[in-house]
Amino acid sequence: MPRPRMFDEAEVVDRARRTFAESGFAGTSLDDLLASTGLARQSLYNAFGGKKELFMRAFLSDTTEAVGAVESIRHGADAPIVRIRAQLVRTAVEHGAAQAPPSLFLRTAVELFSSDAEVAATVAATFDSIRAHYAACIVEAQQAGEIDADADADALGTYFCAVIEGMTTLGGAGVSRATLLQIGLTSLAAVPVTELGREHLGTDEGDWS
Repeated sequence: MPRPRMFDEAEVVDRARRTFAESGFAGTSLDDLLASTGLARQSLYNAFGGKKELFMRAFLSDTTEAVGAVESIRHGADAPIVRIRAQLVRTAVEHGAAQAPPSLFLRTAVELFSSDAEVAATVAATFDSIRAHYAACIVEAQQAGEIDADADADALGTYFCAVIEGMTTLGGAGVSRATLLQIGLTSLAAVPVTELGREHLGTDEGDWS
C-alpha cells in the first residue's frame, strides 16, 4: 500500500501559487518550489507530476478565485449601481500601493498567453466570465432604473472588466490607493446613470467619493 501523504495538497498549491505569482512560470525553478512548499523532490513529482502540472493547479485555483471575487457583485442588499461602486472602491483599497499579494492570473495572462494554448484558453474564458458578471450587474441596474435602458450592457461589462483589472495591475506596480480610488470613481462618469441611480449613489452630481 502507498503511504498516506503527510501534507495538505491545498496548502501546497496555495504556496506554489504565491511563488509563481512572485516570479512567474519561467522565473520559478523546481528548487524554488521545493523551498516554498516544503516538499521533497520525489513527493512533489508523486503528488503533482512536476513543475508544469503544479503550476496549472495553482493557476486554475487563482482563476477560480478571480471569478468568485467578481461574482459577489451579483449579490447583496445594496442597489446594483452601489454594488458596482463598491467593487471599484474595494479594488482600490485592497490593491493600492501593492498591498495585495500579486495575482498569478494576471501575471500568467501576460507571460504565457501567446505561447501556451491551454493557458490562453483559460485566460480568455476567465475574462469572459468576469465580463459577464459585470454585464449582468449592469442589466440589473437598468432593470432597477439606475442606468439608461438604452445603454449597451455588454460593452459596459467589458469596460468595467478593463477598468478594474487595470486598477489591480496598477496597484501591484505601487500606485496609491488614493489614485486608484480616483480612477475607479471617475470611471463611473462614462456610465449613463439616471437620476434615480444618482440618488442611490447619494449625490446629485455624480461625485461619488
